Order: sequence, then C-alpha cells, then structure tokens
Amino acid sequence: MSGDALVYDFANTTDSQSSVFLKKDWLSIIDDNTTNYAGNQVTINTSAISNSNRYCDYRQGYLQIPLLYTLTGTVTHAANGLMPATAAKSADYALGLKNWVGGSVIHNLTCEINGTSVIQQTNLLPLYNQFKLLTTLSHSDYAIFSSIGFAKDEALSVRFHVANNADGKGICNNQNALAFPTVTAKHNSYLTGNEGFTRRQMFFNFDLDGIVGDTANTFGTATNGLISEAYARQLYKSHIITKINSTAGGQKGIFQQAINVTCHLRHLSSFFDAMPLLKGTFMKLILGVSNSSVSFTVASSVITATTVTNSLGGLNPIMLASCATANGNKTLPDDTYIASLSVGAKCLNTTQLGISGVTQGTMAQSVSLNVPSYVFSPNIEMAFLKSPVKKINYTDLYQFTIQNVASSSQINALVSNGIKNLKKIIVMPLLNATGNKGLHQLQSPYCSGVLAPYAHIGQFNVVISGANVFQNAQRYTYESFLHQLYGINSINSGLTSGMSSGLISQQDFESGYPYYIADVSRMLDIERDVPKSVTITGQNLSLQEVDYIVFCEYGAEVSFDVLTGSRVA
Repeated sequence: MSGDALVYDFANTTDSQSSVFLKKDWLSIIDDNTTNYAGNQVTINTSAISNSNRYCDYRQGYLQIPLLYTLTGTVTHAANGLMPATAAKSADYALGLKNWVGGSVIHNLTCEINGTSVIQQTNLLPLYNQFKLLTTLSHSDYAIFSSIGFAKDEALSVRFHVANNADGKGICNNQNALAFPTVTAKHNSYLTGNEGFTRRQMFFNFDLDGIVGDTANTFGTATNGLISEAYARQLYKSHIITKINSTAGGQKGIFQQAINVTCHLRHLSSFFDAMPLLKGTFMKLILGVSNSSVSFTVASSVITATTVTNSLGGLNPIMLASCATANGNKTLPDDTYIASLSVGAKCLNTTQLGISGVTQGTMAQSVSLNVPSYVFSPNIEMAFLKSPVKKINYTDLYQFTIQNVASSSQINALVSNGIKNLKKIIVMPLLNATGNKGLHQLQSPYCSGVLAPYAHIGQFNVVISGANVFQNAQRYTYESFLHQLYGINSINSGLTSGMSSGLISQQDFESGYPYYIADVSRMLDIERDVPKSVTITGQNLSLQEVDYIVFCEYGAEVSFDVLTGSRVA
C-alpha cells in the first residue's frame, strides 16, 4: 500500500513552495602561501568571505588542491631509457595515488574560528578519514566520488612478498591489470588486480594522445582530435602534461601529470559537517601536507624502492604500479627512477629540478577554498534569527600508536590517562618496518588503503577507567564485525534493509580491513565531563610484527551567533 499512498501524495500536491533563498553564489579564495608549499603547510583564512555579508555554508565547502606528479629516469639513451612519449613504452599507468587523494596528502589539520581553536592537530589524519568514508558512504555515493580520488582498494587483491619481485616487497596491492584469478597449480588464489587503484589512475591520467575507441584502434581516434591541451588546461582537467623520451644526447626521460583534487571539508572533520549557516565568521585553516618522493630501481622486472622521503613522516601518498606482465610499470626499462608528488604546481624534488625539461603544472597554482553563500528570503531569515545562537556538536580526535608488537605477544597499552566525553575507540593494525620486510606499511609505495591483512586481535577489549567495555572479550572475527564494525557511522546503523550505507563487508574485515571498534558513548550525562583513562588489551594474532594506530573520538561543542559569526560562551 505504500506505493498507492505515494501516488496519492504526488497527485494531491498542488501548493507551490516559497523560496527559502533569493540567491546562491559560490565564493572562492586562495591560500596565503603565494604558490610556495616547500614548508609543507597550507594556510587559508576566510576574511574575504566573512566580509561578504552573506550566510556561508561551510558544510558544502571544499578545497581544490593542485598536485604535480613527476617521474624521471637516469639513463640517457635513445632506446634503453625512460621513453614515455613512445606508445609501446608508455608510463601512463606507472604511477598512482593512495586512496582518497585529498586525505592522503593532508597529514594533519587545525582550525581556528575568530581566534579560538575548534579542531586540534591530529597526525595520521588520512587513516581516520578513510575509515569514516568506508563506513559512511553508500554504494551510490561511491560511484560519484571519483573527483576526490576515492576508490575502495580490493581487500582480496593483497599479496605479501618476503623479497623484492615484480610487485615490490611486503604488503602489495599494486597490480592494475584486472583479471579473473586462475586456479591452475594454485590453492585458492583471489583477485589479481586492485580495481580501486586502477580506477584512481583512470580518473587522473587523461592522455591527449590516448585513443577514443577500441584498443586496436580499428575505429578509434586520438583524444586530441576532440579536445586540445589548451582546453584541458582551461577546464582544469587532470591530465598528463609532459612526456619526454630519453636520448643519447644527454636528455633524461620525463613523465609528469598535473592533478586537480577535490577535498570536501565535511570529509576532513565532523565539525564542518555540523556547521550551520554563518555570517561574518573568520576562520583560519592550517593544513600539514605531505610532499613526498620515492627513489626506486627496476631490474629484470623486479621493482625495489631504495628511499622514501615524506616531509611529515606520515602516510606516503605515492603508489607505484607492479612490473608484472600487462601491469603499469612493465614498460619501464631497467633504470633508477625518482617519483615525486608535490602540492601546488611546482616540482619540489631538487634532483628532478636539475633535469632539463622538468616543468611546472599548467593549471591551478594555489590551493583554494570554495564555499556557497546565500541570501535569505526576508520572512525566512526572520524565522531563522529568532534563535540566533546555534550549538555545534561534533567529535575531535586523540591519536596514539602502540609500537612493535611481536607475533603472539600480548597487548596491554595505556592510551591515555584521561579523556572527557569519549565516543569511540578505533584500532588499526599496520605492519611496521620489521613486519613489512623493510618499509613501514605507511611508507610503502606498493600498498594502499588496506590495513595489515589478517592482522586480527585475539581477546580484544578496551578498558575505560578500570572497567571492561565488552563483558566478554572479542574472540571471533564475526563477533568483532557484527557486534562493533557493522553499521558504525552508517544510515540507521545498518538496521533498516534497503536504507543503509558503508562499504566494508565481513570478508573485507577478515582479509584486509581489520578495524577494531569499541563504542564507548553510552554513559550518564553526569559522567561525560569526567576524564577517563583508556587501555587497549588483546593479543597480536598476526605472524608479523605490528604497530597499532589508535584513534579516540571524543565529543566537543561550541556555540555561535549565526548573524555575527562570533563565538558565544
């Protein structure tokens, strides 16, 4: 009968609705860096927006972040060096970015409103924000969010190598040649390629020399017959801007991509998700950004990362494709390479800057903040201002790392002596340098998105001020998934069929996304302002040495006068 009722409602709806707003405009401001990002920090202040006399909706606001990817070789040879301008030796699929590009580049964030801090600096922010996206987005959201560089990494595509080979070393999910797994002479192999990695590459690696049509080019034509480089640049469309072949005369091979990434403010912090329409608010954002580079060699289809440099020491956002047959780096000749990723339009790797032909990005030069502004209808504005003081309830973060937990070892780590208004505890296992056979999982250019595969915690529990959160410690994977992870952050907590969200299945949890969660928000109101200690207990059931990244969510609140933008005590 619900369908009949809906038909009746549509047929009976005749009254027109008055407009809530008379005008909507998007306002844009650039950062204060004047195109210089060598200091690994981006500062944005909203004075120009706050003086517009408009109501601004920061929940819809987003950052536009220009990035420059640069790949250079060492050999100067007409046939044996890096030859990205030659189709048979294309580097179009050689490089990629780790999941949710805006987040992986932003290592930390602080925010001040009218001189008062509302978001404290939390390192390793990409790990937490990817968890939020994976547990919040629906499959329809996922389909349209390619602009933020988000494409879920396949948990079943993960491989583990104890020595360097075509994929790399340690945890690897960098094969971008998608193929159904074969069973010949194998015991239960899973997916060969990582579709999420491939999709992220395809969104950013637009090549004007590429073919529109079938792969054999029987009926196809070059893309540059439909759009010019000048038009792609004018549209700020991410694309490949430099392809220079190595020559015997001393020219080193060069490959560059100019990338435009969208990063929504609400994906960086729940504070922005909760902000009401505000007028006259002066906000200062400070972003710590990860300018990174990877030095690596290719020798007989074996790829070896020799040096990883990350300006802030957090997540390395660079990902290198596998050298296995039909994969992105199979076309690279034996050589020593540098891959660098720079925020802005200028290459920041000093070695690459000394190579003739390395250029700067041809699109945006600065990070910009874009926010919609509104003009109310007078009657609606009067109603809105009857209660001008609006309270914002949001969550902030405390981050802690439990380091170097050997296989089978017990975990009994005091995370904090006292945190008020606790909401959730999220524990993320990652292989450290020992467990990952040389490079910490955060620094590895061979894996993205996933946590340490099969790195489950036995007898998991969280102790809050001496009391166990779980009456019985979590022993089984189905317990940890169904009791704690399933439905977290999703619509209706995943309890309504046909109306839910979240992208992590039980198989994902068991194989590549072992997020261990404790919801500790249930308490009396009188308890919320009492600082409480947090201890993590359990056992490392991985056969490798593990670091555990712990995020503690806690509630915060702040009130603003929406007419003046001033904070109200």
